[in-house]
Amino acid sequence: MGETMTLLELKIPIDSTFLSHTIYEGILFSISSSNTNTFSAKEVHFSKDFLKKAYKSLEDERIDKITIIFTGNDKIETLLETLKISEKPKKTFRGLIKVIKNNDTRIPEPDNIKLLLKLEKKNMLIDSDRKVCLAAPQLFKVDRYTGISSFETKLISEQLGLRMSPETILLSLLGTYSSHVTTVRGQENVYHYFLFFAPEEVVSLLNNGDLGQLNVYLTMKEEIMEGLVDILSSSIVNEFLLLEIMLNTKFLESMRKKGLDKIGLILFKVSPEGQTYKIYEIIPITLYKEPAFYDILAKKTRNADKICEILSSVLSSGETIANALKSFNTRNKFDEADEILKGVLSLYRFVVLADVQGLYDFLHYLKNACKILEAKNPNNPRIKSYLRIQRELAYFI
Repeated sequence: MGETMTLLELKIPIDSTFLSHTIYEGILFSISSSNTNTFSAKEVHFSKDFLKKAYKSLEDERIDKITIIFTGNDKIETLLETLKISEKPKKTFRGLIKVIKNNDTRIPEPDNIKLLLKLEKKNMLIDSDRKVCLAAPQLFKVDRYTGISSFETKLISEQLGLRMSPETILLSLLGTYSSHVTTVRGQENVYHYFLFFAPEEVVSLLNNGDLGQLNVYLTMKEEIMEGLVDILSSSIVNEFLLLEIMLNTKFLESMRKKGLDKIGLILFKVSPEGQTYKIYEIIPITLYKEPAFYDILAKKTRNADKICEILSSVLSSGETIANALKSFNTRNKFDEADEILKGVLSLYRFVVLADVQGLYDFLHYLKNACKILEAKNPNNPRIKSYLRIQRELAYFI
């Protein structure tokens, strides 16, 4: 089997760092795209052309949405020179990925890839045995203050460089492709969002060694990523974002149909900063087929599904509650915005902690919002919107 297969040895930690996530997302994507059936948390047996298959399967339309640029310090030409690719892309991730896809015959077919991290002088090396190691793109160095620290190498005042084999960079690029959700341009900065499986989910998927199960999880993750695009473009508080996901009836129904009890994910918010990148937020997301708050609704209300449907609808982007929260980032903050934020935080407490009082507090803050608006302008159309939400929920509660 050694003559026709590539052995990928997984000796790098599966942890919460961005680097680990991109590498392992690339591995999971490669397992799926090459229909590999022999894998575990220790090693994967691929056909030798697995990287070619992975890059051939990439969708141009999706690649075009990856608007991440390389920094001035990134030397992407060294990877292309190593692969003997003469085509020169623009210094963007989509440009590099497209060029590699278009020159897939140049992608190596190694006998062995050992994802082992070694420390050598002032560099961390990944898969360095018998291979050239190239400077990793700055995006993969975003964990420069976490993971293996300079303290452990007795280089307290210095940062470590990161060098990777061409194959590891190719896997990481696949991980970038498969995890990139969207890019949101704010007034002062650009934010790139990536959705990864949580470390414990990666361990479970690899240990199970079940290709069919892996594909189900990947499909579910894709559905959630599609739903996140609209949510993230609204730039609303994290509690609101999580509520939109956890109350999304389409996600809950899809999980039931797929036979998934739970899926653990992590959302990274990354932004360019000078010649490197910075992680702005890391948001854990866990979805359950039957969350605790749903069980409470089923026992204490007329129709749990209908309540979830109403809540999911009224929290959607473009609706009154979302607009009230968005007004915090404008010069014309809604008069009732503070009450709406309190209501959303109360609803979040109900959904996350299954504290039913949070649901009633949500309704209470909606009433307060109406009072504030009525005192200033009884004809404000937002009053009718908040009253409608109260009536619809009250009927089923």
